[in-house]
Amino acid sequence: MIERLCIRVLIAAALCLAVAAFLFVPLPMNSRGNLALPAVALQQAGLYRLEVALLVFYGGLLLVTPAFSGLVRGRLPAEISTRGARFADEAGFSLVRNEAAIKKLERTTSNLKEEAAETRIDIERLERLLPVTSHSER
Repeated sequence: MIERLCIRVLIAAALCLAVAAFLFVPLPMNSRGNLALPAVALQQAGLYRLEVALLVFYGGLLLVTPAFSGLVRGRLPAEISTRGARFADEAGFSLVRNEAAIKKLERTTSNLKEEAAETRIDIERLERLLPVTSHSER
């Protein structure tokens, strides 16, 4: 419960920093005193400020995630990607879980093969027991 509250506070702090960056980031000027926005901002001050805010927010999350995990849980992520942080013990657990699922599917497949073979034998027995009739008699 406290852990979730800490996470919410840290995300709120990152969001507040991003909003502050959006509002107070100085716009770059050239030597003549004209706006010199980078090309990625498409010469729009609002877009430049939004990009800086997103950089601050996601950069903050990128730094807060391993720091929080390391300080609170005592473990660091093995990988940080666009899907979030992945920890080594989770990767091992998913490997064990996947191997168990594969073994279960192999057993199910084997059982189904056996049942199909038994069913085929039963059908052959029934065909031998029933008299063969022509289509005209039906």
